[in-house]
Amino acid sequence: MRFARKAEIVLACAVVPCALEVLPASTVLRWLDRVPHRRGQAFGPSRIAHHVDRLLMRAPWIWHYTCLRRATVLAFLLRRDGRDADVVFGARRRVDGRLEAHAWLRCGGEDPFLEHGDVRSYEPLRTSSHQKPHEP
Repeated sequence: MRFARKAEIVLACAVVPCALEVLPASTVLRWLDRVPHRRGQAFGPSRIAHHVDRLLMRAPWIWHYTCLRRATVLAFLLRRDGRDADVVFGARRRVDGRLEAHAWLRCGGEDPFLEHGDVRSYEPLRTSSHQKPHEP
């Protein structure tokens, strides 16, 4: 992977989580629709996800790995590569009755995309680029 591409991944992992902390998530996710495409070779999504996961898992404080940070950073980077990536929000009730939320990535019609776990128990609420509920 070229240095410029690695630098872009590091920069995305630094800037996107900060934006999620200081701005409403809806604003940050709307910005994803306007991400300019990069010219040149696109790298494999799993390779990009590997680097993003490594960076966010080791990062401190507001940069540390959460499902929303991961999904948003990956959506940004995949959209730079010209892919149709969206952040999907879902929720489920835990056994103890508490509500649990999760965010994951949908790309090119594949839902979930590059997800570590099973999200079928979550009820999709909406995607970053659509105002209506998402139907898997």
